[in-house]
Amino acid sequence: MNGNQPLKSLHIITLFALFCGLASLLVAGSALALRPNILLITADDMSWDSVGVYGCPVEETTPNIDRLASEGIQFDYGYVQIAICTPSRQVMLSGSHSHQTMTRCFTEMERVGPTLPDVLKQNGYHIANINKRQNHYDWDTVIDEPDSGFGRDIPFHGEAVRGIIEAAGEKPWFIMANFNDPHRPFHGSDAEKVWTKYDAARFSNPSRVYGVDEIVVPGFLPDLTDVRMEMAQYYSSVRRCDDGVGAILGTLENSSEAKNTIVVFMSDHGISNPFSKMNCYQVSLRVPLIVRYPGKIEAGRRDKFNMVSAVDLAPTLLELAGLDVPKTMAGRSFVRLLEGEDQDGRDYVIGYYYRNLRQTVLYPEFTVQMRDWVYIYNPWVDGVTAVHNSDYTGSPTLLAMWEAAETVPSIKERTEFHKYRVREELYNVRQDPHAYINVAAASENRERIAEMQTILVHWMEETEHPALKLMKEPHNEELIAEYMEWERENAVKQVEEVKRGKR
Repeated sequence: MNGNQPLKSLHIITLFALFCGLASLLVAGSALALRPNILLITADDMSWDSVGVYGCPVEETTPNIDRLASEGIQFDYGYVQIAICTPSRQVMLSGSHSHQTMTRCFTEMERVGPTLPDVLKQNGYHIANINKRQNHYDWDTVIDEPDSGFGRDIPFHGEAVRGIIEAAGEKPWFIMANFNDPHRPFHGSDAEKVWTKYDAARFSNPSRVYGVDEIVVPGFLPDLTDVRMEMAQYYSSVRRCDDGVGAILGTLENSSEAKNTIVVFMSDHGISNPFSKMNCYQVSLRVPLIVRYPGKIEAGRRDKFNMVSAVDLAPTLLELAGLDVPKTMAGRSFVRLLEGEDQDGRDYVIGYYYRNLRQTVLYPEFTVQMRDWVYIYNPWVDGVTAVHNSDYTGSPTLLAMWEAAETVPSIKERTEFHKYRVREELYNVRQDPHAYINVAAASENRERIAEMQTILVHWMEETEHPALKLMKEPHNEELIAEYMEWERENAVKQVEEVKRGKR
């Protein structure tokens, strides 16, 4: 026997093990390199029909967003779950509903499982957030609002994306780029000029500023002088947001990453005005939603039928990235729709609202949004409590409506309804898109309301919502009081925890 044979065998085994290890590393590295980058761009308070390709009646509001739509797929029925900024973004990132993660307001976040940023980071992604920081995630790069000119410094955003791409190196990356526009204060408004955060050197001028004669007042608002003035300022802010989208996309296209990057554009909810923000109307929750993925999604497609929403975004992006979707996510991937296939169960979207920033005053609402019908249940309504929306209270629009209400009966009726509401609302949005005619009391709609209430009950059962018992008996005053007290105690507890720095 050759005495060197065992040594040679050991060398062979060692070399084989090294080869296998190297091969595994190469395969893992190759898989990592093949994973797509993800660029999620969000607007703040941008209504779906403020975008050109969604039928905006004002000229050239969004040329860059329109171009993005021509390069990907546009969903006509895109929605968010809740019409308030940070909670809406948390739904996007978590793939869970607000009551599941306790993100009814701005500062709470209790994981029910891994989120989109969590899973991406665990799988080698460089994760970054620009502006409007979403807390509770282990971002590799964070650029806060003061550093971004509060989302209104357009050149900065393009440079920020370039810097993040460079910092990621060979890693795939996920960038959530959030614009403050067209959130109040609007461009050129008196409120913007006296805003403590206003910085004339950082706040970019829009590439187009609209005059009062160039805009159309949306149908859910009266066409009053101050309303028209604010809408002109709003559309100028929409255009500045679009400028920002163009700057970011320009940076991406100048890099070598564009072909391997999924780009998503959507808004967190509708415009900050009465009957929109912090409500559950169609104009509150319906948003522009566009997805581009070169070579994977056919360019220029438009989905005019399927209803998709923010809670579905995280599972969709994870599936596109070839990663497992956590079973704890309540959302449902719509990759099949992106691939041009059919998908059942896309006939309605669930929405809700609870309360505003660090408030203990509650206005909970639940809604089922369908293509033709919107049902809203308002357990807070008692005929005495008046709604207080801190985001647009004191705005020229609301003040103008109150002033006009003194002499115009139709506007008085509208403002009173906005203030006190009713327990149940039902609108045929095909015939009445601006929700003027509540047909909930019509006998011919009883069956429809029962069907939509059943949808809410099933959703609450699936997601363990604390209002489940109430939703089974929505007119039971004792159950209403019980649920409202539960929400109130929860709100007080969370606000106190914020004050003590626990959240």
